[in-house]
Amino acid sequence: MTDYPYMVSNNKIAPIIEKIQQAARPQKFTIEVLRTLGFTSTNDRAFIPLFKKLGFFADDGTPTTLYDQLKDATSTKYILAAQIKELYSELYAINTEIHKAPETEIKGAISRVTGKDADGVGRIYNTFKTLCSIADFTHIVTTPSQEENNSDDPVPTCSAPVALRSSEFHYNIQIHLPATNDISVYNTIFKSLKENLLM
Repeated sequence: MTDYPYMVSNNKIAPIIEKIQQAARPQKFTIEVLRTLGFTSTNDRAFIPLFKKLGFFADDGTPTTLYDQLKDATSTKYILAAQIKELYSELYAINTEIHKAPETEIKGAISRVTGKDADGVGRIYNTFKTLCSIADFTHIVTTPSQEENNSDDPVPTCSAPVALRSSEFHYNIQIHLPATNDISVYNTIFKSLKENLLM
């Protein structure tokens, strides 16, 4: 069963993100950094493991490249949406727009995925809904982890518009020459190539 992280003080998530955007990038995001930002309650500490799971901090608290996108106010909502879909992927497997679903449907999905009791489901639901309320799911963002997951796709994607793609064809021809001491054999091969392939 999956065990999703949660915060009791969910109303602190948005204010903490705002403070992160204003503050310098720390070497490690610790409880002390959280205190420095003005969040001193013991309940506020749950922000760190939650945002570790979301991919914004490494296990040791070091900010990741996603943290920089979180700091950038122009991309905060989009990168948060992408990471919500990543963390709660099992919920999105049940409903690809689970963030829009009614409370009973979301709680039912959380219950099936986690096996938690009503209280546990309620805490996870409250955190999930709080995160979704400050995210924007209308813009697709591809994160590094998602790019790695898609690296084995059999058909490569191309971002260039069709009209701009080149229509030229390139051929690579490999010639396996026979092992011989007779130079005339090679001369005959290259003469034939010149007459038939070279324009």
